[in-house]
Amino acid sequence: MKLAKFFCATLILIFATALSGCGDSSLSLDNSVRKSVAVCFPNLTPSWERNGEAMRKLLEEEGFTVDIQYSGKAEEQAEQVKNALAKKPGCLVLGALGTDEYYIDVLADAKKYNVPVIAFDRAILSSDAVSYYASFDNAAIGEGMGEYLETALNLKSGAGPYNIELFAGGQDDGNAHVFFNRTMEILEPYLRSGQLVCRSGQRTFEQVYVADWVSENARPRIKELLSKYYTDAPLNVVLSPNDDIAGVILSEISAAGKPAPVISGLDGDPAAYQRIREGTQTFTIAKDANVLTAKCVRMIKAVVEGTQPDINDVTTYKNGDRVIPAYLCTPQIVDKTNVDIVAK
Repeated sequence: MKLAKFFCATLILIFATALSGCGDSSLSLDNSVRKSVAVCFPNLTPSWERNGEAMRKLLEEEGFTVDIQYSGKAEEQAEQVKNALAKKPGCLVLGALGTDEYYIDVLADAKKYNVPVIAFDRAILSSDAVSYYASFDNAAIGEGMGEYLETALNLKSGAGPYNIELFAGGQDDGNAHVFFNRTMEILEPYLRSGQLVCRSGQRTFEQVYVADWVSENARPRIKELLSKYYTDAPLNVVLSPNDDIAGVILSEISAAGKPAPVISGLDGDPAAYQRIREGTQTFTIAKDANVLTAKCVRMIKAVVEGTQPDINDVTTYKNGDRVIPAYLCTPQIVDKTNVDIVAK
């Protein structure tokens, strides 16, 4: 059972090729500038601000000065990146809000100023200015969702049919596509066989994404699905892309007088842990922000000091014929069997 890999993290150290502009000892910046870090993050969910403030605290403890900015629009964030790079920091950490096209031109300044760039959580694959990527194993997250549902519903043994509806994350987030596509690789055979039945017929990412990951944007659609397709039929299963969206979906299902379905989540939010204890949300996949933030801080420290950061993936994230070295943290499935252990 592949699910077991979610319950233990393995540190794999492998070599990586040094990249242009990353850890270059010839930088002509004085030490006070090199010890500065620019961080540009979205503010779409509370978790981003928690990550940002945790990163600031850890960096300041290491003697760095930190300029952190948040934005809710890709155009605004691109301008923030441009302004941050003009100050020639020792490193830029970018949690991209939009698609690559917003950042290609402004990140060219990183090459010009010889500033290493670490993509945080969301990969940027169309700019050769990106030095490293720090994230969770996004394919493993999608795989974990699919395999958990497969096991919980006993699909391999032929159980069903179960009615299912699908939701996906924000349209401009590459991670959302990875999560959804990998999950659907596992679920599609059961949809074809009739063990899973999507009464709405809405099965593509373009049909089911939740705009900008804003949970309230899921409310009109779940209400419409319930009123159109489930007035006289049970909704047995819901693929939810994160915990906030799962909360909105569950509230509407409850308001419609229906029992909670088997439903997924992502992020390991405290509210999700409570719903798991109460038996309404089935599971979540926890992305321990402390683990990712601490790993990214170590990467920042290494590139600023001109040393090679630890990485464990040199094959997945490709930009043409070039690979962006990455460190991928291991997510963890949390359900009623381990929620009280994980959520201490």
